[in-house]
Amino acid sequence: MKKFLTLVVFLVLASSLALANGLNLNGFGARAAAMGGAFVGLADDFTAVFWNPAGLAFQGDATFGLAGDAIMPKGEYDFLGFFDMSTKSKIYPAGLAGYFKRVNEKLVLGLGVYTPSGLGAAWNSTGYEQAIIAVGYPPDTTIINDPVGSYRWESFIGAITLAPTVAVKLTDEISLGATFNLNYGFFKLWQWAGIVNAFSNYYMNLGQQTLNVKGWGFGATFGLMVKPSDRFSFGMTFRTPSKVKLSGTMEIENLDDLEVPNTISDTNMDVTYPMWLAAGLAFKPVENLTFTADAQYTNWKKLQVLSLDFADPVWQVALPPEEAQLELLWADKIQWRFGLEYVLGNIAIRGGYYYDPTPTPAETLSILVPGYDFNNVTFGIGYNAGNFKLDLGFEYLMGKTREIAPGIGAQPGTFKMSIMVPQISLRYDW
Repeated sequence: MKKFLTLVVFLVLASSLALANGLNLNGFGARAAAMGGAFVGLADDFTAVFWNPAGLAFQGDATFGLAGDAIMPKGEYDFLGFFDMSTKSKIYPAGLAGYFKRVNEKLVLGLGVYTPSGLGAAWNSTGYEQAIIAVGYPPDTTIINDPVGSYRWESFIGAITLAPTVAVKLTDEISLGATFNLNYGFFKLWQWAGIVNAFSNYYMNLGQQTLNVKGWGFGATFGLMVKPSDRFSFGMTFRTPSKVKLSGTMEIENLDDLEVPNTISDTNMDVTYPMWLAAGLAFKPVENLTFTADAQYTNWKKLQVLSLDFADPVWQVALPPEEAQLELLWADKIQWRFGLEYVLGNIAIRGGYYYDPTPTPAETLSILVPGYDFNNVTFGIGYNAGNFKLDLGFEYLMGKTREIAPGIGAQPGTFKMSIMVPQISLRYDW
């Protein structure tokens, strides 16, 4: 029972951190995204609430905007040549909305709402469970309770941030901005719980496992913008860590077959959104052309050990807190981003590139933790109709194939993933 639950906790905790780059939303706004997300040093529209709130101090009397993303991941997994499967076709929505009003010549106040996470992975499993048994257990393994079928392998991660905002222009060239971030996070996981040995070569199938937790946390974002001229600007943004306390339930379908009274236990789990630090610049060599570049650092190394806390006393005895821990071995990473925008009258053409390295090592990679080194290309177009602006963007994230040998990681095999993200933004300025 302890060995089984240890595996369960490993998978649950690892999956709960699929907030890493494979499922992380890399920014908001079709304009910013089309420029490779290199927007910290420009931040001249309503999405500055995410990128750099100091940029709001240089905007007009008022601005309102809506941005929507449709994230479409495609993953493939080959289990050592014994079985392969791919993800289902699913769309995960995300977005940002904001309204910001100038109070006086120096002060801007407003409110933003955005979804820092809104992704998942849903796999078509038509025999993966049987392949695991064939590879990892004796040939004469016999299931003595519920026969092993095809179970649901899926994760869905989301978060919503409410961000009251203030931006202050200190001088004509320098501004500061800050947001208070109230974060609501939720995580759902479905997977096969595996089999556990009863005696000799006879095993019991534990069936479907489901985790459903949600909760609140808070943090803050601080920004600096320096604009010595109309042709050059420099920005820095610091987002504090945010500890989100998640609570809900875990269910293991056939746990009562092991004479455990409850198949469901109330469960608590704390997840920390790591610190984010970014610096960027924007440069106009000529009037209608803008180049941008960012370096964005995430302190993933802080996420080394996580734990689950079960309310059910039987679950606590089977897996005490000192054993319900996971060493993630995550590493700090830097994203390098580049973008450009060329304006032709009312039309703007944009493009960009960024490199997004994964913090997830082979030891913690699984099909529900899609950590890949991504090369990302972006492009888009914008239309300016005076006070009203419409932007369209598209991102294509190309994940580097990962080969995990047996004995190295929790889930050996070949992993592939790509993600397409079409975007639209609407903005109105006063």
